[in-house]
Amino acid sequence: MTESTSAVSTPSSISGSRIIRSLEELVGSTPLLDLRLPEVPETARILAKLEMFNPLSSVKDRAALHMLRAAEASGALPAADGTVIECSSGSTGIALAALCAVRGHRCVIVMPDNATEERRQILRDLGAEVVLRPHGDGLLASWAFAEELQRATPGSWMPRQDTNPANPAAHYATTGPELWEATGGDIDVLVCGVGTGGTLTGTGRYLKERGDVHIVAVEPQRSAVLSGGTSGLHGIPGLGAGYVSAITDLDLIDEVITVSDEDAAEATRQITRATGLLAGVSSGAAAHAARVVSRHSRWAGATIATVFPDTGERYLSLALGGPVQSRPSSEDT
Repeated sequence: MTESTSAVSTPSSISGSRIIRSLEELVGSTPLLDLRLPEVPETARILAKLEMFNPLSSVKDRAALHMLRAAEASGALPAADGTVIECSSGSTGIALAALCAVRGHRCVIVMPDNATEERRQILRDLGAEVVLRPHGDGLLASWAFAEELQRATPGSWMPRQDTNPANPAAHYATTGPELWEATGGDIDVLVCGVGTGGTLTGTGRYLKERGDVHIVAVEPQRSAVLSGGTSGLHGIPGLGAGYVSAITDLDLIDEVITVSDEDAAEATRQITRATGLLAGVSSGAAAHAARVVSRHSRWAGATIATVFPDTGERYLSLALGGPVQSRPSSEDT
């Protein structure tokens, strides 16, 4: 009797396995998902870049790595035993903390006191020092405190992700090329959430240099500054910092779509139920905006690419299954 081997892994099924020496080698090269959601026309194709597959589970791994490397190359930060201070409500801080742990840098993250406990604990587990500031004072106040702390700490360096050109450069060098290569250049629309604007600026610039790609910026309805509105409290962590950062290239943006907290939350639930992937709320906002684009007659049969910035595991305490609470968002995309 011949024994079945159907459940046994063959060499071809594990050929992608590799040995790495550092988590840095795991940054980037994230998969692209052919996303199928309710109410999306059959002729439309939505492709979602799953940044949750970066080693620290977010798109900010790319920017953090590029910013650190640029600082070390310029001498602004030593190769080891330096001090990194940054303002972040989560993903950028987590990426920096992990990379600092590998390099032996001290890491101090200033964050609003309404940041989820998951994000605080991850930072502490990575060895970062967490400094909480009143969220009611607004993001700019937290930035000002972090800058004051950096000035008072001899030899320290601050990435300042919303003004650092290495942030969009990371996406010009990696995210954009990865999307272009994976689709064979078949991209009609890029739908991208905006926090600092690094992901949209770097990725959008790369794609526009290579084709007639329509760039759609996504922002919270309650903090629609790109649309000419005012900043405000909202429930989409990762988007809508309440101001337009210095690195956001507004000339790249062809269209802006605002998303309500409720629509972002519902789309996030739909992503999980349709794919089994636990995505963050900013991914839900991107998915909702991509669906809006897909229904427009102009984009019948188009390929719409979008970026899912991070995992939903860091937001479980926001009670995604229930009403979304309005809160200021100071993280970034």
